[in-house]
Amino acid sequence: MSPTDRQTLDPQRVQQALVCMLFDPSYEARIRGEEAVAEIAAAERELLRKLDPRALRTDPMRRPRAVQAILEEYPVSAALLGVPTVDAYFASTHFREAVFKRGSMALAFADYLGDRARGVGRIEAAMARVRRPRDAVRSGIGCGPRVAPLIVPRGSLAWYQEGRARLGADPLQALAEQSRPWRRRPPRGGAEHLLVEGGEDGSIAIGGASEALVRLLLAAVDPGPKSALIDAACRLGAEPAEAEELLGDLLGDSLLMIYR
Repeated sequence: MSPTDRQTLDPQRVQQALVCMLFDPSYEARIRGEEAVAEIAAAERELLRKLDPRALRTDPMRRPRAVQAILEEYPVSAALLGVPTVDAYFASTHFREAVFKRGSMALAFADYLGDRARGVGRIEAAMARVRRPRDAVRSGIGCGPRVAPLIVPRGSLAWYQEGRARLGADPLQALAEQSRPWRRRPPRGGAEHLLVEGGEDGSIAIGGASEALVRLLLAAVDPGPKSALIDAACRLGAEPAEAEELLGDLLGDSLLMIYR
């Protein structure tokens, strides 16, 4: 049953819609207007319409603070696309889905970003993921919670590192002073295989890895049976006995983990 088909009022969905209204005046206008709003039921919408608009404007810095949080995690992507593009995220369906599904604002930004920043965007999205290790939704062997395997265009890591250095010690200040997006674009051809690993102390390491290792870890992003990973390793060129040993080594290095 969709929210619009329900007759009962769900306080949680009212709160979620209110959050979207606080961040996005255009969503507030939709709530108060006649356009259909799929996320909430009629009773919930009517309650929100009764809210004094002045109550939504008591903190004019709410959205700028949220933009700053995204800029801190995606500084090079922001330099490529421009800060206004980051700001527009808070009026997007991706942001609303994150709110209504109780997801991460920073991880939903990666979906909003898509491939517009090419491999650089994917690197920063992977860094955001390893900062927020997720719980496995099923048992089996899977990637470690602070490991993100990546395949990006060749030269993306060097481009990202150069871009990050260009922003200097205070990327937020550099972005505030940037008059327009960078013209030079990241590479788009070839393939580069990377591992992004997060430390318990918040540190992040990014480095190259073999194609076979990255593809094996990609096959393990969602935990599954050991036999499936052995099959994947064999397809990537390992013998069955080698595959068993390889999985043991990866478990020992915490690149793989057993989820129960």
